Amino acid sequence: MMIKKQLGLTILFIFTFALSSIVHSAPADRNQLLLKTGISKRTGETAFSYLLSWRKDDASLREINGLTFINGTDTPSPTTDTEVAHKISKAINAAIVYQSPHDRGAIAKSNKSEVLVSNKSGFDLTKITVRDYSNQQLQYSIPEKSFKMASTDIAIDIVYSAAVEYIAGFSTGIKQETAGGFVTVTIDNNSPIKIKTDGKSNKQIEKELAKAIGSKASFSSTPLYPNFVQLRSKNYKSFDGGEVQIPALNAKSITIDINDSGLGVLTKFNFTNVKQAANVISKVPYIIAILLVSIFCYLFLYKKKFIKTPPQT
Repeated sequence: MMIKKQLGLTILFIFTFALSSIVHSAPADRNQLLLKTGISKRTGETAFSYLLSWRKDDASLREINGLTFINGTDTPSPTTDTEVAHKISKAINAAIVYQSPHDRGAIAKSNKSEVLVSNKSGFDLTKITVRDYSNQQLQYSIPEKSFKMASTDIAIDIVYSAAVEYIAGFSTGIKQETAGGFVTVTIDNNSPIKIKTDGKSNKQIEKELAKAIGSKASFSSTPLYPNFVQLRSKNYKSFDGGEVQIPALNAKSITIDINDSGLGVLTKFNFTNVKQAANVISKVPYIIAILLVSIFCYLFLYKKKFIKTPPQT
């Protein structure tokens, strides 16, 4: 009886462990970001890129950068907000296929002027950076959740348009300065926070913005997460020493509108609920094997005991 009880508890433990581990595997759409695009307020062609990274359990990070270009107001065919959404969604998916053909852990879908990026089943999104030099109005949200509920930290990095690599690599003597205008941030449906940019450095703008947002925001001289750089690609920007960080914002949307041709913005999202769990899926065959061996041992010992102690008549 004692052997039977011990084996039963062992099998139950192994089964519970296997089941809980499998359940921990990330379901599809657990990490998402919805982007509502705008139209460029710049005159010429400018860059727009979307970095995202994902992980499968405790495996190495996979990182891609989807890059596209947007036509401004003085071009023959200015890019509409719907076209922006379609182009960046297409660029993201193409980069995923090219950079990680066997581990496609994320997907982008566009619907009119919206882009929804989601994790695929078994993968976790870890971070997203949207780099915009077109001066669009961009609104970010997480479907059916606040950023706080989704355990998502935000950072806003105001950068000089002239500092982006794809321009600096081909041009010299470009001044890194504001052209004059505004940076506007709107949280949910609250009153817009508008910061004048004329004659200010990007750090001054960020410090004013952090103060205006209030206690939920702060100016930081260290980045929310390390910069991501990939060979043979453009639109990367090294960290310039400052950004506005907003951890666990208790709001459903944040809108960022840059109206200064000398400035761009890097908006960062860090999914802090991602856990580096053991690679359970790869261990499932071993768990099943242990379970089968345990059942076999139980049946063998129980049968042996039954033969030694036949029932009395």
